[in-house]
Amino acid sequence: MENVLLVEDDILLRNQIRFSLELTFNIFEAGDVEEALRILKENKIEVVILDLGLPPSENTPYEGIRLLRFIIDNLPAKVVILTGQKTENAALESIKSGAFDYIMKPVDMDKIVFSIKRALLFKDIEERIDKEGIKKISFDIEVGKGLQPAREEAERNIVLRVLKDTNFNVYQSAKILGIKRESLYYFIKKFGFKRSEYDD
Repeated sequence: MENVLLVEDDILLRNQIRFSLELTFNIFEAGDVEEALRILKENKIEVVILDLGLPPSENTPYEGIRLLRFIIDNLPAKVVILTGQKTENAALESIKSGAFDYIMKPVDMDKIVFSIKRALLFKDIEERIDKEGIKKISFDIEVGKGLQPAREEAERNIVLRVLKDTNFNVYQSAKILGIKRESLYYFIKKFGFKRSEYDD
C-alpha cells in the first residue's frame, strides 16, 4: 500500500479521515509541522494530506504553507491541501506554489480518496517522464480563476510536453503517459494540438 501522511491538528477529524483511508493506504499521522517533518524524513511518503491551519498558528495558514514549501523544495510527495473558507485564498496560492489539489472542509471522504488516487497517478506519470529523460514540466496558472483551470493546465502541459519530446509519436507518448492511445487522441482533440504548429 502507498504511504499517505495526514497532517491535521483536529484529532476527531484526523481519526475520521484515517478510518476512511486505512484499508486502502498506509496512513501516517501528524498534528503539527515538527511531527510531520520527522515522519517525512524517516519514511517514503507518496501523498501528504495537509491542513493549512496548524499549531501554534491554527487560525492562519502560516504553518501549513511552511510545511508545503519544505515538501515542494525537498521531496517528490504530492500535497493535497485541506482548507476552510478562511484559508481558501491561501489554498489557491498553494496550488500555484506546487500543491497538487485542495479540498474544502467539511471534508467529503470520497473526494479525498479520489484526490489521493489522482495524485498517485500524476506522480507515476512524472516518474515515467523523468526516466525517459524528458524535460521537467512547468505550469503558468492564473490562481484567481479557481482550481479547474489549474487541473486542465496541468493535463495540457503534461500531454503536450510528452508529444513534443516524442515528435508527436502517439504510440510512444501513450506508453510514457501510461494511457491508451484512444485516451491520448481524446486529449489531442480536447486541447486542439496540431503537430504542424509545434514543428521547429
